Amino acid sequence: MTHVFFGSDTARMIIGIFILIIAVSLAILSYKWLTRKIARKIAASPGKFDNFVVDVLRLPFLVLLIWIMASVFTHIMFYDKSYNPVIQHILTILLIITIAWILIKGIRVLFYCLEQKIELKKPGNFAARSSLTKLTIFERMISGLVVIITIGVCLMTFDKIRDVGIGLLSSAGIAGIVIGFAAQKSLGSILAGIQIAITQPIKLGDQVVVEGQSGNIEEINITYVVIKLWDQRRLIMPINYFLENPIENWTRNSSNITGSVFLFIDFKMPLEPLRAKLQEILDSNENWDGVTSALDVTDMTDNHVEIRVLVSSADSGSNWDLQVEVREKLINFIRENYPDCFVRTRFKDE
Repeated sequence: MTHVFFGSDTARMIIGIFILIIAVSLAILSYKWLTRKIARKIAASPGKFDNFVVDVLRLPFLVLLIWIMASVFTHIMFYDKSYNPVIQHILTILLIITIAWILIKGIRVLFYCLEQKIELKKPGNFAARSSLTKLTIFERMISGLVVIITIGVCLMTFDKIRDVGIGLLSSAGIAGIVIGFAAQKSLGSILAGIQIAITQPIKLGDQVVVEGQSGNIEEINITYVVIKLWDQRRLIMPINYFLENPIENWTRNSSNITGSVFLFIDFKMPLEPLRAKLQEILDSNENWDGVTSALDVTDMTDNHVEIRVLVSSADSGSNWDLQVEVREKLINFIRENYPDCFVRTRFKDE
């Protein structure tokens, strides 16, 4: 019976694959049971680091376990067959990819530890956002470098491709010039990402105005930046744009920001009661940081006077809420106490 099954390549392959499927299935079930048990045990711990590590590394280590089992069964079942080198080559590539995957996840764990030391919730978190921006960009750059190296190592396992690579390197530099021109934009984007990480014209969480759109920097990747707009839309811009074009950054040097509210009122409106009401509003509002408060006449036309109110806050979100409340309460104050002081059209006989 053994001679019948193992003497035939087809039967031997079918049996080997069948045994491998059963073994891998049992291994997956056992691995899931073990990881669930570990997850339940660490869920009771006070910190979140161990939960994060288990979630991040669970799948890569499962793939590594499958590779080990596949390698063992391949060596046992097909070690003397002509197609064994092909299977071993496939398993080698799978091992390289798996190791790279685990390495990338390990990098994510390392940077996660560094990110946990950054306190973003504190007011005036300029330094924290600056550090987070650097960590985010460098993590993605290192992960991208690992991917590039992994692809190169996988290609070098093919003899023909390795010979082609040696031939290109031994040529008169033509291949290098062609590749250089082809990769110019990609390399430019990577270099732009490095420059932004170091010089930081923008940071995560910055309030910016780009192409007439106002929003917060939500993501900074190697090649593009995601801006979260006020209406929850996302504006995606190439990272080179922020080095080649002028932008408004309202939180460049600190998170503190001064906002403006404009009112258009009649000439008859007295300003001192309006200034007193503004100070009353600010004193009772927790979004005001106590630094800037001003009410000035900035312009006038034939029909109205332009009033500009300046108020400051610790960050852009608080300042927006403060502007909304100041505008609303000043309008209510004028309507209740000086209803005839809103803008109106004047005729010659008035």
